[in-house]
Amino acid sequence: AAQLLIRPGVDASGIAASAAVQEEYLSEDSFPGLVVLEPLKLEGGAWALRTYYGGQLPSAAPDRSLVLDLLGTAAWISIEKATDAIGTSLGFAPLEPLQTPWAVFDAQGGRLQDLEALKAAPVAFFLEVGVWMWPAVRIGFEQQLRDVGGGTALLRTLSLRPKVFEVREFLSREETEEVMRLGKKQGLHASQGKMQSRDLEAGTQHTKFRTSKQAWLGNSLSPLIAKLDLRISDLTRVPASHNEPVQLLRYGEGQYYHGHMDWTELELYDNQRDVWISSHFGHQGRLATVFWYLNDVEEGGETFFPKHGQPICEPALRGGKRTRHCTGAFDPDMKSCDGGLKVPPRKGSVILWYNFHPSGRGDRNSLHAGCPVGTNLTKWSANKWVTIKPLDSRAQWIEGHPALKRHGWVEGTAEVDPNACQMVFFNEAGVQVDVMWQSDQGELRKLEPLLVDGRSSLKSFRGHQFLLRSASSGRDSNVVACTPPRSTFTLSKDFRLKVAEARTEL
Repeated sequence: AAQLLIRPGVDASGIAASAAVQEEYLSEDSFPGLVVLEPLKLEGGAWALRTYYGGQLPSAAPDRSLVLDLLGTAAWISIEKATDAIGTSLGFAPLEPLQTPWAVFDAQGGRLQDLEALKAAPVAFFLEVGVWMWPAVRIGFEQQLRDVGGGTALLRTLSLRPKVFEVREFLSREETEEVMRLGKKQGLHASQGKMQSRDLEAGTQHTKFRTSKQAWLGNSLSPLIAKLDLRISDLTRVPASHNEPVQLLRYGEGQYYHGHMDWTELELYDNQRDVWISSHFGHQGRLATVFWYLNDVEEGGETFFPKHGQPICEPALRGGKRTRHCTGAFDPDMKSCDGGLKVPPRKGSVILWYNFHPSGRGDRNSLHAGCPVGTNLTKWSANKWVTIKPLDSRAQWIEGHPALKRHGWVEGTAEVDPNACQMVFFNEAGVQVDVMWQSDQGELRKLEPLLVDGRSSLKSFRGHQFLLRSASSGRDSNVVACTPPRSTFTLSKDFRLKVAEARTEL
């Protein structure tokens, strides 16, 4: 590990923190998992790093601004070893299975590839989550982002807890109109989400939480959607392989979406192994939400953050039940749009918020809602989710993973239904399809869309029958049934569902 002090014979006592770094990137608040780094060139050509733990000003955390001497150690060989030394020296917990390695970035979100780049950077950012996240710093803080869709973008901080930003005129008027047109052509259906264990057991209807209509827009649908996908990556500085398809939303008069998270609180998904696996035991999920406003709404329709400004409970922990509540942190009325932070729809603007802390732990303050739309009005918007890892990242069940204890999973205490079955579909037919459930009487019910090259995973039961129907032509595939514990099928170009033995992992 690197030393927390300058090595003997090198005087660093008079090296003050850079005024520019303090003014631009340090905050009164602390952001778990973030360390702002200031490379220091000392007398005699030596190099060191001043660290600002949590991205805080020295005046706010005087005992947490330390100087690391890496030059005289084995850590100063590569950027990877230097990154490991920074994290270890500052007391970050060792990496867990499935966790993304720590990484260091420059102020424009570029991953630093070597030590020379680190030394040349006026300021750098260590992120425990290993993926770039824009620093929030303070409300009203503005960052000029280069190379966003061939131009620049002005990112303005709206909130620190949670971290919420706004970019105005991100979409042109013509682009917003075209996205809405594509959605209408595609066809919209009732919105649905993933149910928590208690809601599944209670048979809760989706309309209890949300009443919007939705359509999924994949990159193959239109050159514009593919172009906007790359623009989102320019904005977030996260590769497009992490981007989910666009979820287009239409809210009519009085329609809403009650308070919810865009990340998975594992303690709420008892005995849903598929949820734990797909979230990589908490190390995969929707890092960021980029929310598009496609039209102006004169009344209502705000994006609402009810836990705005609440403290972060047990910030040093990686999550779990102990981090859910503390003094000043409480769960609000999920149906209310009173208090908190409200962001009104503005045509062409997007808001970006992070659902995780820089530590990689889910941010409970990112709870958000869509407020009811006013009388005789319609709100058009869209979600673009950006995940921590590429979408094709896979995981398997790991016995003894630390997250099991952290989130309260107790193996063997729950009865496993021998008839429970997970149904997985992969779409390689080249067209968007709908997943259809078929009753014993032959009646069909549409469950959800399945995009080109997409994947669908459904909880079902032994013998339940399904088929896939082309969204454009109405053509049906053959009917298949679910066999516990899991059945996986691929829709081929000849529109046949075929068993996919090699793709049964999640």
